Amino acid sequence: MKIFYLNRVEDESGISGTGRVAQGFVADNGKVALFWLSEHPSVTIYDNIGEVRAIHSHEGKTDLVFDPEWKRAYGEITSALEGVSVLEVVQSRLPSEGAAAKLLKAPSDKP
Repeated sequence: MKIFYLNRVEDESGISGTGRVAQGFVADNGKVALFWLSEHPSVTIYDNIGEVRAIHSHEGKTDLVFDPEWKRAYGEITSALEGVSVLEVVQSRLPSEGAAAKLLKAPSDKP
């Protein structure tokens, strides 16, 4: 699934406004759900992303912007951090008697 939003530069109709006016997602089967963020919210289903572009781009006055692939990015980050204790890394870089080090001591380390 891919997430996107419509960023309207110029509002020809005067209804949806400018900026981020809708958000949506493309399902694995290619179908698209589009959620309008205006004061008249609605949801529309399209057969594909091409239909969304054709209907809502208004000759370049609205951009279709895909968000980064968060799920894949999260997986890459967690794989890279496997076996790494972020707490230990942070604690090793702090002054041992500093306020932050004292806050981060494990409960078993506290007197």
